[in-house]
Amino acid sequence: MAIHLPEIPENAPFTAEQRTWLKSYLSEVLASVGANSQKVTPSAGKPRALFLYGSQSGNAQALSEGFVEVMNQDGWGAEAVDMENHASVDLTQEPLILVVTSTWGEGDPPDNAVEFWEKFKSDEQPKLQNSRFAVLALGDTNYADFCEMGKLFDARLEELGAERIAPRVDCDVDYEDPAEEWFRVVTMKLDEIGKDVFTSTVTANGAETEVTPTEALPFGKKNPFPASLSHRYRLNLEPSPRDTRHIELSLEGSGLKYEVGDAVATYPLNNEALVDEILVALPFNTKVSVSVPDGRKLPLREALIECYDIRTVTKAILKKWAPLTSHPYLHAILEDDASLTDVIDGVEIIDLLYDFPADFKSGQDFVGLLRKLQPRLYSIASSPNKHPGEVHLTVAKVIYESKGRVRKGVASNFLCEGMTEDQKVRVFMQPTKHFKLPTDPSKDIIMVGPGTGIAPFRAFLEEREFTKASGRSWLFFGNPHEATDYFYKDEFDSMQESGVLTRIDCAWSRDQEHKIYVQDKIREFSEEVWNWLEGGAHFYVCGDATYMAGDVEKALFELIRKYGGLDHEGAEAYLKQMKDDHRYQRDVY
Repeated sequence: MAIHLPEIPENAPFTAEQRTWLKSYLSEVLASVGANSQKVTPSAGKPRALFLYGSQSGNAQALSEGFVEVMNQDGWGAEAVDMENHASVDLTQEPLILVVTSTWGEGDPPDNAVEFWEKFKSDEQPKLQNSRFAVLALGDTNYADFCEMGKLFDARLEELGAERIAPRVDCDVDYEDPAEEWFRVVTMKLDEIGKDVFTSTVTANGAETEVTPTEALPFGKKNPFPASLSHRYRLNLEPSPRDTRHIELSLEGSGLKYEVGDAVATYPLNNEALVDEILVALPFNTKVSVSVPDGRKLPLREALIECYDIRTVTKAILKKWAPLTSHPYLHAILEDDASLTDVIDGVEIIDLLYDFPADFKSGQDFVGLLRKLQPRLYSIASSPNKHPGEVHLTVAKVIYESKGRVRKGVASNFLCEGMTEDQKVRVFMQPTKHFKLPTDPSKDIIMVGPGTGIAPFRAFLEEREFTKASGRSWLFFGNPHEATDYFYKDEFDSMQESGVLTRIDCAWSRDQEHKIYVQDKIREFSEEVWNWLEGGAHFYVCGDATYMAGDVEKALFELIRKYGGLDHEGAEAYLKQMKDDHRYQRDVY
């Protein structure tokens, strides 16, 4: 049943002030009805499991929803609830609370969990002595506060009297396998305890009340804006084999706002040729429609292009796939994690269709095994003050070969070449708290951004130019060849001439016999870097987390120790203080 805000007739005997008050009052009443109608009401008689997720980029949400699907197939009444909607649940009535959360910035909760965490850690939070729990934490070991929010939730649940049923698992950026293992341990423990312990006695309400908003939902994370392509050009020059693009998207009419240092989330479309190849390989009539995660019903082809991850293969997918195929090898290795890892290494869904043909009965059965297509985050490469109504990206097209097939990154290939002028890409802004310019414009900044890591620093410099910041700016940039890979050279030359960019030092790794990287340049000018730091400079790093970011931190640590006259512990303390003061910030991936 839909409840609409009633219109007040024009001839109604109310003054303007009375009309305003009455509209406000009715809106509050309907909002209250809507909130009550959205309360979680588990079905009586089923074992109840509540997954509470705190998610910044969608990984925690996707995991929670996948776990819920598996448990419900096994007879549970499980539900995944966004921590932003914490008011819809009464935790004191939940027999099983499973928290899946990421950590953002320097040990902070993801945006959707900020309000819930403030309430949950306060003295107002009731005890949970009748609940059992387990926590899965997502994080990045390149950050000092690795999986901090998972640790905090785990400790707080125990403090509130809930009983832990499985150890917390802290996942690095490659989270899928440890997450699956955590879920396996949790479900095994639940089997030992017995489902009856978690059976809900709450009776579900009747038909849900749907509140129809009086205005369209504003553009944002819950309602991404369809942005059109304004401009796109290649940054690598011939004959470079690399393909990195500068991309400009129009935000006109969106109302979306961002700051330099923020990221933009993009929902790409899958490659149509790959989708068509998958459709040919499926063993049923593919001219059908399927229900997609947001509730719409779409033709299968359209659903695969827009809604599902048709590339990623996980152990969980493989284990769901196995009962549908008669292939003896796959059945033989189901309980051998090492062999399963070998099977999924470098393969995609299309490979499974060829190597292990499965007996899918319908399109819904097939998409039921797939993960939702997740948004791809990109550091913003523009200042909103210099480019109002636009957002700029620096995107490297990902293409490689594995298992005899050419593989293409979904988002990068769509943005770099797949997206046509008459197509749009759905976007929303992802604010960051951990990667911001100094609030004092007189402060110096040192920026280290090789390759596409240059993106936020182009934005930083544009912003400093717009605000006429008096602080100095020093940029370290690196790429293979100066002649073909010097991104934004003309812009940086102009910024140097105007004084916005005080200094730029480039590391061209392949222009000489021995390779030179940005960390080598930092070592080369380490005494000057130290002098800038001692003068209060802020130090920023953006780019590869696997190698570059760690090597840069090592070079930074060495110069702090050398020129600061410090021992190992003293240099560690200096670096930690820089992080605590937000003078050392990283945006790595």
